[in-house]
Amino acid sequence: MKSKLFTCMAMALALVLGPVSQAALLTNGFTFSSASGSGTANWATGTHLHSSTGGAFGNPAGKAEVGTFSSATGEQVRGLSEYNLAGVAAGPAFVTFNVFRLGGLFGQANYVGNIKVDTYLGNNAEDISDYQAASTGTIGSFSTAGLAVGNTVSLDITSLLAAALSAGNTSLGIRLVFDSATTPTGANAITFDTFSLTSTNNSTAGPGPGGGPGAPLPSAVWSALFSLAALGTVAKLRGMSIA
Repeated sequence: MKSKLFTCMAMALALVLGPVSQAALLTNGFTFSSASGSGTANWATGTHLHSSTGGAFGNPAGKAEVGTFSSATGEQVRGLSEYNLAGVAAGPAFVTFNVFRLGGLFGQANYVGNIKVDTYLGNNAEDISDYQAASTGTIGSFSTAGLAVGNTVSLDITSLLAAALSAGNTSLGIRLVFDSATTPTGANAITFDTFSLTSTNNSTAGPGPGGGPGAPLPSAVWSALFSLAALGTVAKLRGMSIA
């Protein structure tokens, strides 16, 4: 009887949680980093890549480095990620990514401050000029305070994705830019990876970006927990142990 109970509980959990993981991913991102020349006077224009499929400077591909290089007023680095919208439909959408390193790709100290996030018209290619591409919308900003390696950040882009699809765009670009108003002295950066568009808020539970509250548990998770609790109650009423 115990084995039957465990089987029922496992099936209930799989049936409820299965659709959550399957529905979460909309499309994966194509991620890279573009940097300006040295000096704040040159921060308006990107001149080279810091992370690319070509292995720029020996750095790994698929990394979004955000911050400064060499000094607080040296090069500015922006993290970029583009999404092929083929087959993507309008609906709840979040840009979701992980913390890869509390620091830059060249050994810079961790950047603790705000990061501004916006969208631009992508083309599913890593272009240096995406650094300064015209913005098509503002997603918002988040603080890096309290983030740890492996943490996941999700930001709502539902309306911006719908607008891009309505306009017939085939690619959506997302850009991460450090907020110079919160930049400490010295060269500081933070690096993200594993970018994707998801239909759910996958922010890491517990302290969220900036030390704020994390994402609430999805309703499906609560349903699974209630289902397991109900099965446990039935088992107790029938005199069966589930320990």
